[in-house]
Amino acid sequence: MKSVDQYVDVMNSLNLPNPKMMDVAVPANMRVGLVQDEITRRGWAVTAAEALSLNGRPDVVLVDLRERSEREKHGVIAGSLHAPYPDLAANVHPGGMLHELARATGKRIVFYCAFGERSAMAVQAAQDAGLASACHIQGGIDAWKKAVGPLLR
Repeated sequence: MKSVDQYVDVMNSLNLPNPKMMDVAVPANMRVGLVQDEITRRGWAVTAAEALSLNGRPDVVLVDLRERSEREKHGVIAGSLHAPYPDLAANVHPGGMLHELARATGKRIVFYCAFGERSAMAVQAAQDAGLASACHIQGGIDAWKKAVGPLLR
């Protein structure tokens, strides 16, 4: 390409759908792994083995951040609450479903996603919103499967 304008013209002529959440995906992809490492360093992560022991406890709620299609394709952890990542900000701030659930019940929120990146970012957002007990499953549902965690299809 000889210019930015030429590149834009070529891209526009492809008639591709408008990508969802590019403002979130691009920065996240640029730091793949870095967010999880920092969240773990802060003590806001549990291993899949630890998550197995937390599952079903009355003081813990597992929160699945994946899209419906991911859940249908790969299965879900029994008893987990579905709160898709795109709705995270509304859910973790005061008045939001997860914030109020944690406040009213004292339950510890344990986020998970496919590989742990979205859930690590969710933990940071939850911590910033005052949910001090929030954590995530390091490595996501992928790690859960490797730890032979049961899934519902």
